[in-house]
Amino acid sequence: MKDDLTSCVITTIQEALNETIEEESEKIVICQSDSMETVGVWDSLNFMNVFIAINQKFNIEPDFDDAIHYISVQALIDYLNARS
Repeated sequence: MKDDLTSCVITTIQEALNETIEEESEKIVICQSDSMETVGVWDSLNFMNVFIAINQKFNIEPDFDDAIHYISVQALIDYLNARS
């Protein structure tokens, strides 16, 4: 189950970030250790894309107080594990 959650979070973030990239050759691949600090396209504008995508994927009512968890893959995994 944990591996499924990790894969799902990574895929959801990756898709959200790649939506803004037109060139197929420039599409990014992320891993569990990535964050806003390590992924150049995960900027403040794409933060909102990630926030919305994760909330939709996991049926979460947006709560901006929890936004701190949306800055890294691992923080999101931990946050979603704690919610279940």
